[in-house]
Amino acid sequence: MKVKQYSIKVFELTIESEATFLDFLKKNLILLKRYLVVVKGEMTLRIRRYLDHHDIAYTTNLNFNNNSKQDLVLKQSGLKIIENLVRSGQQIDVDSDLLVLNRVNSGASIHAEGNVIITDVVDGMIECNGDFMLIKTSPKALIVFNGLEIEGALLQNKFHKIRLTGDEVKVSPIEKEPRWA
Repeated sequence: MKVKQYSIKVFELTIESEATFLDFLKKNLILLKRYLVVVKGEMTLRIRRYLDHHDIAYTTNLNFNNNSKQDLVLKQSGLKIIENLVRSGQQIDVDSDLLVLNRVNSGASIHAEGNVIITDVVDGMIECNGDFMLIKTSPKALIVFNGLEIEGALLQNKFHKIRLTGDEVKVSPIEKEPRWA
């Protein structure tokens, strides 16, 4: 007998409407190809064909005992703040700006529709659709800014500001470390 163990990254997506779900898939196609997608809700033929056509690995019959600590996300005048360590396996999704005051471990996943500031090292996956990010990464990090993957190793050991200027993404190191670093 041969046995292999793998650590895999998983996105759990719930279908609320076919059109919205397909739009999400199209927008995040590059990112989703790296993960196993667990689909919850009514799987239509059109969705199944789209997933198959784009070679996205998916299943509809996995259940997770999700004990993530999303209740650690606090809301303060439109800005969400996470004070605790973001642990491996934890997934955080926010529709606003996000401030993370602690480390983001490898295997953790953060998706923010707004701007992102993380004051400690990022080893996990960060997806930001805002106008800017302020982060410090390791070579393990996966950074996706407005659909563009940015090599985490290039940003290593220094704070960088990543911003969207018109249609152009600019990455610049911050020469002076912020006072909290």
